[in-house]
Amino acid sequence: MMDMRLLKENVQMERLAGTGADQAVVEGEITLPGGLREEARVLSAGGMAVVDAVEALQDKASVTGKVVFHALYTQGDPGKVNAIEATADFTHVMEMPGMQPRNLCRLEAQVEHVEASAAGGRLSLKAVVQLAGRALTKQPVEVITGITGVDGIEVASRPLTVKRTVAEGSGETLLREEFALPEGMQIRETLYGAATPQVTEITGGMGRVGLSGQVALEVVHASDMPGKPVVITRHTLPFEQTVELAGEDGDLLEGRVSIRDVAVVSQSDEKGERTLRAEVLLGLSAWADRKEELTVLDDAYTVAGDDLRLTGQTVSCRVDDRYHQAAESGKVMLMLPEGSPAVRGVLCGFATPVMTGREQIGGRLNVEGMLEVTLLYMTDDSDAPVAVYQEEPFRVTFAAETGEGDVISLTASDVDVSAITSDRIEMKYILHMQSSGLVTDEARLMTDAAMVASGSPEEGIVLYFTQPGESLWDIARRYRVPVTDVRNLNPDLGGEPKTGQGVVVWHR
Repeated sequence: MMDMRLLKENVQMERLAGTGADQAVVEGEITLPGGLREEARVLSAGGMAVVDAVEALQDKASVTGKVVFHALYTQGDPGKVNAIEATADFTHVMEMPGMQPRNLCRLEAQVEHVEASAAGGRLSLKAVVQLAGRALTKQPVEVITGITGVDGIEVASRPLTVKRTVAEGSGETLLREEFALPEGMQIRETLYGAATPQVTEITGGMGRVGLSGQVALEVVHASDMPGKPVVITRHTLPFEQTVELAGEDGDLLEGRVSIRDVAVVSQSDEKGERTLRAEVLLGLSAWADRKEELTVLDDAYTVAGDDLRLTGQTVSCRVDDRYHQAAESGKVMLMLPEGSPAVRGVLCGFATPVMTGREQIGGRLNVEGMLEVTLLYMTDDSDAPVAVYQEEPFRVTFAAETGEGDVISLTASDVDVSAITSDRIEMKYILHMQSSGLVTDEARLMTDAAMVASGSPEEGIVLYFTQPGESLWDIARRYRVPVTDVRNLNPDLGGEPKTGQGVVVWHR
């Protein structure tokens, strides 16, 4: 009688439970400050998505957040440009097959398209928000690491690398900064600002993570310059913030920064010098990971008597992460739509990239899509700015290595426009790419084993021709002989046999 004993261990790992992507349409409405009978005309509109909370449900994720809209418009006086900001809250339930309550869900949201229209003294706004996320489960798995008490057993083990988050933290911080505005711009009023963060360094330890980087701020102003009612200034706000972590000590630190709100205002002092005051609310998140090397049972069999029957489950466990930031410059020549007024001078341009396809070739990511472009310019016939909306295709290559399921977001900055002819405008821009994803390992983990009745294999010598994908272990297991015996009988093999190669097997 054999007294089989299974050696088991609870393996702490993070497993990919599910992924999902969806679009949410968020609508809002706000009353314009002017009179109801004053004609209002929207020049441009944009928005920023902010995620406040994500709740894990059965095969779904409930996302709560808001879209912060901003719009340029004229009302009453067609030559005076105004701005308005509005916030619309939303809750959206997206399908995420495999999600379970209490799973860890990381989700990203980005505004891809904004529409705005004015009527009856009210401004109607609509945004298309792209949502993408993945769910992780941290439930431990009890796996077999070894088997004892069985005579004539052959055991194969395999290394398993797991990466898991052992501590997390989040918070908010408000950046305040003042900037001197150029006197020559004749800025009358600051309208709104938009910001983009970038983390350049992650440091820390002892339960803390330090995030350092900068925020690129782009501010739109109303100007008193003749023929230039709108001007744009760009500024940089450095940041260096610390996030407290709750949990265990980890040896790998990660962090992200998002923009939650932007407030800008300008005023003149006694000398007539104008100063911009900016406040940017940052959302901070950080975590500590631990990477561990484990040894688990891969397979086992006996060489005589009763055989073993193993039971297992295949899991997709997290072994690493992918995160890339890259930027490439672009240039496009825009032809005004037929019937558009001729250009006298270009004021500014706004661009929103929408990705329609991607292809990974080696270490380079090819991305293609459409640029939603809004141009503001002046004509010889009127003091009122003209707004033109166009869609232009783009294709760009980033130096980045991504996976098929990685979440990729695109933003455009530093949009500069200049008139080449009366109907042709050159637009230069910088396209920023951010990608994040998991590296997973499809591992079959053995969770149970039992002895099953089996007759002893027949004695004899066999010449076996290796089938595609078979290893020396597979052949030895087929004939229930020790792997070392097969290798000793075939000294010319070296490593693993090739497909079609003959292998001598002798069961005594």
